[in-house]
Amino acid sequence: MHAIAQGPEGAMWFGTEAGLAKFDGRRTQTISINGLAPGRVLALQSDADGSLWIGTETGAARMVDGRFEAITEINGHPIAAILTPESGRALLATEQGNIFDCRIQADGSRRTEPLLTQQLQSADRDNPGALQLTSLMMLNHTLFAGSFSRGVLAIADGQAREIETRPTSFFVRSMEADPSGKLWVGLRVKKEEPALLTGWEVEKLVRNETPTGTVTSIKSIGKDVWVATDGRGVFRFSEGKKVQRYTFDGTAGGLRSDHVYTIFQDREDVIWFGTDRGVCRFDPNAVRVETIGDLAESNFVRTFYQTSEGHLLAGTNRGLFVHDASSSEWNPVGGLARNIVYSIAEDNQGRLLVGSASGFYVGTRPSRDTKLESLSFNRVEAGSGNADAVGSIRAITQFRGSVYVASYGRGVERLEESRLQNLWSANLAVPRDVISLFADGDRRLLVGSASDGVLSFDGNEVKQDPAFAKLKGSTVRSILSTLDDTLWFATNRGVYLCKADSECILTAAGIEARSLARDAETKRNEMWCATTGNGLLKIRLDDQAGPVVSQLDVEQGLPSQNVFAVRPESQPDGSESVLIGTGRGIARYQSGRTTPTLYATRVISKRVHSPSELASGLSLEYPQNSLLLDVAAISSRTFPEQFQYSFALLDGNGKVIKQRLSRESQFAMEGLAAGKYRVTARAFSKDLLSSEPLSFELAIAKSPFPWTSTALAILLALALLALIWAILERRRIARTSAALVDANRELADARLNLANEAERERRRIARDLHDQTLADLRHLQLLTDQLPTSGDPGEGERRGQQRNAQPGPAALRSEIESISQEVRRICEDLSPSVLQNVGFAAALEFALSHAVQDAPADQRFEYEFVCDEHLEEHARLPGNVQMQIYRIVQESVSNICRHAGATHVRMEVHAAPNFILTIEDNGRALDPNQKSSGRGLANMLARASLIDAEISWDKLKSGSNVFTLQLKGAGASPPS
Repeated sequence: MHAIAQGPEGAMWFGTEAGLAKFDGRRTQTISINGLAPGRVLALQSDADGSLWIGTETGAARMVDGRFEAITEINGHPIAAILTPESGRALLATEQGNIFDCRIQADGSRRTEPLLTQQLQSADRDNPGALQLTSLMMLNHTLFAGSFSRGVLAIADGQAREIETRPTSFFVRSMEADPSGKLWVGLRVKKEEPALLTGWEVEKLVRNETPTGTVTSIKSIGKDVWVATDGRGVFRFSEGKKVQRYTFDGTAGGLRSDHVYTIFQDREDVIWFGTDRGVCRFDPNAVRVETIGDLAESNFVRTFYQTSEGHLLAGTNRGLFVHDASSSEWNPVGGLARNIVYSIAEDNQGRLLVGSASGFYVGTRPSRDTKLESLSFNRVEAGSGNADAVGSIRAITQFRGSVYVASYGRGVERLEESRLQNLWSANLAVPRDVISLFADGDRRLLVGSASDGVLSFDGNEVKQDPAFAKLKGSTVRSILSTLDDTLWFATNRGVYLCKADSECILTAAGIEARSLARDAETKRNEMWCATTGNGLLKIRLDDQAGPVVSQLDVEQGLPSQNVFAVRPESQPDGSESVLIGTGRGIARYQSGRTTPTLYATRVISKRVHSPSELASGLSLEYPQNSLLLDVAAISSRTFPEQFQYSFALLDGNGKVIKQRLSRESQFAMEGLAAGKYRVTARAFSKDLLSSEPLSFELAIAKSPFPWTSTALAILLALALLALIWAILERRRIARTSAALVDANRELADARLNLANEAERERRRIARDLHDQTLADLRHLQLLTDQLPTSGDPGEGERRGQQRNAQPGPAALRSEIESISQEVRRICEDLSPSVLQNVGFAAALEFALSHAVQDAPADQRFEYEFVCDEHLEEHARLPGNVQMQIYRIVQESVSNICRHAGATHVRMEVHAAPNFILTIEDNGRALDPNQKSSGRGLANMLARASLIDAEISWDKLKSGSNVFTLQLKGAGASPPS
């Protein structure tokens, strides 16, 4: 870490080995600079107008309003140091022996020019070349530069003059002037050697003998000077005090490394250290713990009080102690040693009044020379000396010019001369365990009890007050009021706030409140509350957000979670110092005075809005009515999870629509009605300092006249009418379609019946041919057997002559047999008996083999028949379907015989899962689209349609032809 700076919005910027980094309070991110080559960032400096000047090993840049501008005139020059003597001007020292003066003109243009007429050269013989400048300082309108090998240089009129210092110093790393004008010069030396030169003039510097080792950075912060070293940690030089040294070991790792290269103080007085292991920070105003005595009882603090003479007192379980500001020690008051001190006050005569467990003590009137440590006391009323015993004085106050005390177990008593008069009425049926008092002006004296809430004393009697009925039964340990007359009650249930004519409200519920205190000089409506088990609370009564509570506990440095006393006090610088009494000593805390910075990180509606849009307000078009606002706050002394965010959504009349206070940084506004709104967001730090409000206007557009909806409604009505018409038409079409389907079904049935009737007619014709014609032919054949055969030769010659004229019996018998065979074939064709005789599969094979037998010799072919073993069981086809398939197969085989010229035919039949029949041949392809004079293909298509089947002819890549028949009910495809 080479450099640290803070932007105007509060974000921290770091110059590292890897480049520029930004910490926005939530996360650290690397930033790239356009126009500048990446490299190490060696110097960072903010000027008066909020611009950030950045020096890197490759050049320089300027950031203004979140935009980076590379200083192109000095690109390539490593910038080692930056000085901003005035707004819009920066002096940039390089490691190449030159200094550039960069000025921003009134018109926004930039002018950059070198201050030296020529480049400075190194005087180091071991490292010749350009002189490496390390630091810049403006003193009495003279510019000084620190360098390696040539010491301190005075820059004027374009020339550099070496300053002769005593003792002689050549390698200068850092220079600084403190508020008194004293100069501090840090050198590069050997380890643990003195490296600081101090003095009032540059020529008359004196070596500081503190063994710092090489000094890397010097920073004047307040009245102190902080010195960073390379290997020896950080040294703190304070006027009149011993030098303090902070190291990695000494801070238990708080300082991340002893090699520290830069120091920076932000606007909240937090000191940042840049080391070789990252960045760390130190809060000089954080909780600091101190002890009162060596005994544990001495460090159990019960109360604080500051006398009219300015002496600070602390009452403990081991007596009364007075603070010595000169030695920062607590000295015991001898007259009250070993007493448990509960309360301290003064009367009108300046006498010190002390309430303790052993009774009520009145001190003698001190003179100007009297030391409180030796002050003597008279005991007016005695107690047992034990905690919570009868007679212990728990509170002292003045009311209407008299001193009143709360005596535990005895009630309210008034100091009259040298004795206490009890004011508790014997008729009052309320326990006398009073433990707190508060004079509410001259109107009444409020009395807090340990078991019965709040009572009221009007000067005559103690009685119950109905205004505080809500507190009845609680333990009220402390009562106080703020400038707006709000009464605050510290109870065992929490802290109650009671305003006139309104009901008491409970804030910080669930805590054991012990004591209340407020700064009398502050005008804010705030209260500090000491608690048991929850540390110290700060409660702010905000006009908009209501009660806001912040906690300070052991995580922030308190020695104990049990706090019994608190005393705030305003400081001259506007901050608030708080003295905290715990069961383990005293803690001092300096609250912050710098308000946090709040900015928007995300604004989301239907789209993501840029935070810059908030300045002009947001307008959401219809139908958008929701918005999400995400904010973040920046404060060095408050961690991100410690912030509290207050959001408010107001309508155009200023009425609060929605309001929320939480640690969540997101605020969702949903379901907003049309109109104008105002959104306000604020952030509260851990010290309950409120940021400036982040406020913007929000407009929700009204819904326009629903032209689209109206058009859509009309279109919807038309669509409904069309739908009704479509439904009616669909019903008509459905009826027509149903009728058509029925007609088609009837037609199909008629066609099938016609085909079945044709088959029946064929069977009848075949039966008639078989029964009648064949019988007649058989009879003729038998008659030919009765014709005379040949006799004597003469007659034989005559018969031979007759035979030449007409056939003989043998020829006639042969002709009759031939006709009978033809008739049988016709009968078989008309009604294949093979379907009934041998079954479907055998009939298909018979059709194939029979076609081969009947074909001429030149048209015969070899054939294969393949079918499922249980084809008929699996197929379960009706007889008429089998007949049509058989006829189609006959026609297909016949076509192959007559037209294909095939030599091999293969028929396959499969029934599982679906019926498919294929006939493959190696003959000429058949084009079913080719016109033919025959009716074979038409008959095949007609038969297929009758049985709801599909037939096709395909040509395979192998050259074979495939005829396929598939029933339409089948889902399978034919095999390829």
